[in-house]
Parts: sequence; structure tokens; C-alpha cells
Amino acid sequence: MYRPNDVLINGQRLSNVFNAQDEDWHTKYMRPIRGFWTMTKVLDYEPLIDETLVKFMERLGKEFAEGENDGKSCPGDDWLGYFAWDVTANISFGRHYGFIDQGKDVNNLIVDSTKGLYYFAPVSQIPWIDRLLDKNPFVRIGPKPTLTGVMYAFQVVAQYQAERAEGKNQAPVANSLDRYLRLKEEYPDIVNDAQVVNWLMLNVLAGGDTTSATMRAVVYYLSKNPKAYEKLMQELDSTKLSFPAQWKEIKDLPYLDAVMREALRINPGIAMIFERVVPKGGFTLPDGRYIPAGTKVGMNPAVTNRNLDVFGEDANEFNPDRWLPKEGELPQAFDIRLRRMREVADFVFGGGGRVCMGRYLATLEIYKLFATLYSTFDMRLADPKHEWTYRNAWFVYQYDMPCIVKRRQKAVMA
Repeated sequence: MYRPNDVLINGQRLSNVFNAQDEDWHTKYMRPIRGFWTMTKVLDYEPLIDETLVKFMERLGKEFAEGENDGKSCPGDDWLGYFAWDVTANISFGRHYGFIDQGKDVNNLIVDSTKGLYYFAPVSQIPWIDRLLDKNPFVRIGPKPTLTGVMYAFQVVAQYQAERAEGKNQAPVANSLDRYLRLKEEYPDIVNDAQVVNWLMLNVLAGGDTTSATMRAVVYYLSKNPKAYEKLMQELDSTKLSFPAQWKEIKDLPYLDAVMREALRINPGIAMIFERVVPKGGFTLPDGRYIPAGTKVGMNPAVTNRNLDVFGEDANEFNPDRWLPKEGELPQAFDIRLRRMREVADFVFGGGGRVCMGRYLATLEIYKLFATLYSTFDMRLADPKHEWTYRNAWFVYQYDMPCIVKRRQKAVMA
């Protein structure tokens, strides 16, 4: 199912570390960068997130909450996407795509990415047809998965190295591109420009789409659950937060954590299975059933995240309180229940050696956004009864979220 995700350039198929099935190859090319994606290292990117966050907050206020624009309808689905994609660009390349500044999809990066996933979702289930469509050697048919992102990354890598050779790009905070280029000296046998782009594609492929899906879920479900919204406001108002909110200030806020986990649970950014192949010897499930070697298996987070045995009888409802101790619940019982919920819900990031490297970055970005956003603005659906439109294309895409943005009286922008 993963091969349609290859990009075809000049007749050559280029795989990436996401879809490579050779475990030895995957291990070899992941080893140099794996250490960059621990939470400790990801926190080095916090100033880059802050830079984008300040830009986003200023633009949101100017466009929808100030002067003659006060009360103007905000297409929340678009603007949350602009933020997610520009954060990804700033962390990856040390520059923004320009979505926030221009208030639109620049160079069709988002549109082309979406078309690629609309293609990948069905074609990944019948992968042989990809050879007749996108990988057709005579006439390529349909969207070109990941091509726009790959070509953009090659362009930025070339430009970045040229500027650095001229003494430019001496940024105080190293971005992913800068870190990866430095690996050329440490791993000259495997690191070249193509490999740097290969690594950067991890950011580009997943950083914008999946993160923005979770962001939209937060705004959407809080708009429909005013009690949860008010509880979050009370927690944020009782905490003296910087602008933008810093991780050290928000990492232990229990209700913020509960809301973010619940949004990710009920609307996971990935809602089709990660296929895996049962190895030699087969596999026996805990209930005794045997799965023969070679069988393709997988678990869908959109299904497992609504398991009544794990999340309770209200598993189909948005309820952040499930992540907190119940009245009269013993600490040991809560710890067991919480651990089980986390183990299941966290599977949206995959597991084992293929677990999503960007999970800590996504956590940092989302928590910071909503601690800052809701401390400054009141942002909700214009009509709490309004239903969004969404589509599962392996990644989840949501549309039609008209919001009203109001500046909160208690909030003061620094």
C-alpha cells in the first residue's frame, strides 16, 4: 500500500523513510536524525514556533477582530491550516510558506498535498493500479503524490546552501534543514542533497495536514461543548501565561492536556490503517487466534479510539473529563485506566520502530497554539449547531468551519 507514495521524478521512483519497507535501509537512514526528535531536542524549536504564533495571532486579530473587521466571519478550517503549514515550514526551512501573510494557499502547496492524499487513499488499497496512473511511463494520469512538496524542498535546499556559502542564513535557532545539512560531514557516505530532501519530506508530508486536522477538531468540539470550553478558559485564566505561552508553563495544565488528548482521540489525523506484514512464524493474538506469516494486518485509530471497553460508554462523545480522575476514583484505578487510554489513543502515531518522529513536535505546537489562542481570543463556530464537512483520505480533512473571533477582555498582548 505504501509504494504509491513514491514520487516519480525524471522517470525515477524516489521512496522516503515513511514508506520504505526494507527495515535495514530504514534503520540506516533514520539513525542519523532520530536523536533530533526527542522532546528535549524538539524544545529547541520553540522560538521558531513562537515566531509563527505571534505572526498568526496578529494577523487573526487584524483580519477578524479589530476595527471594521471586528465580527467578520473567519474560515477557521483554512486559517488553522495556514498556521500548521507555516509552522512546519519555519521549523523545516527557517522560513514561512507565506500562508499567514497572504491569507491564502501559496503555490497550491496545500491543494496539491490534499489531491495527493485523495489519490493515495483509494490507490493504496489497490496499489497495482498506480502503475497505470501516476507511475505510467507514457502518460501520467491523476494527481502526482508528494511531487509539489519534493520539488519545493529541492529548491529550498539549493537556495539555502547558496545563501549559506555567501555568509547568510546565520539564524540563531537551527532549523531541520540546517541540522540535516551538517550531517553531510558526519555521514558523507549516505548524506547528500537528495537524502536531506528525503528527511525533510517527513516534515512536509505529515506536519501540515495531520496537525491541522487536530487543531480543527479542538475548535469544532469546544464550540459544541460550552462547559468544556469554559473549563479550559478558567484554567488558562488562572495561569499567568507568557505571550506566546511557553511549554514550561503549560505542560502540566491538566485540563488543557485533557482537551488536546480528547480532540486527537475523537478525530485522529489518520483514519485508515498502517498496514504491517506478519513476519515468519506467524503471530498469535492474546485471545489465541493465529495469524499466518505474510498476512497484512493493521489497526484503524478512528475505530480503536472509540472502543467502549477502553474509553467508556460515552466513547462516541467529546468528553475531556474522561482523562481526569472520576469522583471517588482511587489513584491506582485512575492510573490503570489512564495508562490504557493513552496506549490506545497514542497509536494514532503508530508504534515500534516506525512510530511518528514528529509526535512531540505536534504536541508542542498544538498545546502552545491553544494556550495562546484562547488566552487572547474567543474563537468558536459562528453557529454551534453548524456541522462541518469532513473526508477520510487516509489523513482526515475537515471543511466549512465559519468562526467568529473576538478579543478577550482579560487578555493583553505583549
